[in-house]
Amino acid sequence: MPQLTQQQIAAGKLAADSLHARINQIYQHDNIVFGHHDSLAYGRSHNGWRGTSPTSTDGLDFNIDQSDIAYALTNNAAGLYGWDLMGLEDITNADTINLTTSSAKLRNEIPVKDVIAWIKKVHYSGGINTVCWHMKNPSNLGDYNNLSNKKTLKEAVTPNTTANRNITKWINAAANFFTSLIDDNGNPIPILFRPFHEVTNFSAFFWWNQIDSTNSTPAHYKLLWQNTIMQLYNKGVQNLVNVFCIQDFFLDYQGNFFQKILDCIPDTNLYDVIGFDAYQRLNTRQHKINHPNANVLFLNNDGITPDPNFNRTNFITRIRQQLDAVNALAVQLNKIPALTEIGADYFYDDSSWWTNTLQQIIANKHLAYLMTWRNPAYHQNDASTYYAPYYNPTGLDISDMDINYVHNFVAFYTNNTINTNRVLFLNELIDV
Repeated sequence: MPQLTQQQIAAGKLAADSLHARINQIYQHDNIVFGHHDSLAYGRSHNGWRGTSPTSTDGLDFNIDQSDIAYALTNNAAGLYGWDLMGLEDITNADTINLTTSSAKLRNEIPVKDVIAWIKKVHYSGGINTVCWHMKNPSNLGDYNNLSNKKTLKEAVTPNTTANRNITKWINAAANFFTSLIDDNGNPIPILFRPFHEVTNFSAFFWWNQIDSTNSTPAHYKLLWQNTIMQLYNKGVQNLVNVFCIQDFFLDYQGNFFQKILDCIPDTNLYDVIGFDAYQRLNTRQHKINHPNANVLFLNNDGITPDPNFNRTNFITRIRQQLDAVNALAVQLNKIPALTEIGADYFYDDSSWWTNTLQQIIANKHLAYLMTWRNPAYHQNDASTYYAPYYNPTGLDISDMDINYVHNFVAFYTNNTINTNRVLFLNELIDV
């Protein structure tokens, strides 16, 4: 990556400050931006598709070739767009090559240059971009959920270890990526950056969340955050608004944060947004067919009591309680709260999920934005797990012949956007 000038670095900070002010204004005015991960990259409508080339002249034109949500709403789209750096660490010389022209693909089969081009499109269209990173295990080069080495987190922040050398090179690649996000006038594009997400008090799913009292501790997690952000800053990356993200079930039975969660919160000067991810796991027949492990009982927020039903009332009650807790913590720390991921697995089993669950969760609750997860295309051999509405009359999925959940999403949009203008999609966000 080229050496940045002081003027470019200052422009990056100005871009980040502008994005921070924008989402803070949204939060202060009790609005919520609606987001969707990989919304332009691929979807499921009309037998599954991969997004049209972002270098085409079509622009963000609100048609089915661009977004399942755009198809459902006809003339609108998500206001916030999620992207993933997963696989950036596999690209040869990703820390030095020109990523804007590289045909190398990320692990989701999307060329990295396309992600950069889509981010530019969203920026020009008035939307907001957020980036996470399912980073591979730096100690053994396994996947992000490889937990075979319980000391990976500790080794990642210990100088001269294999893990530390790997992650240092990968963060340099991320610096190259973020400094490549420049508009046509040479101005940096601001990004909500959500690294090492879903800090949990229970069983870890990601290597960076494998935190205990003997191998890798909360102090190691905080140091990982600090090292990452400071390394990016030292490379001249200033166009980031950083997001600290917790996993669901972070309150104890009395409604207090687990101490381990509090101990993992980074230094306050390293992040500006605090949020959490939460998914309703619908224990239905189709869920169990696709996921044999669905028979494993989920836990209530005390971490002990089985909750085999995981029903709507339980989910709404818990998420609203957690929103209150995060909002109070955000006020205490002078941060902006968000619902960084939200959804239901196989929500077509509950065709009124949008109005009877999500709408009830956010009623009278304050947060800057929420984001639903991706809609994988059929050709990715993932025909069931999706998180935003689509309709495919010739498809194979059992939901394809049921348009009710699309109608319910439109009802959610009508109730919360058209009628009250509280939840902001792209058309509404442009005015902020």
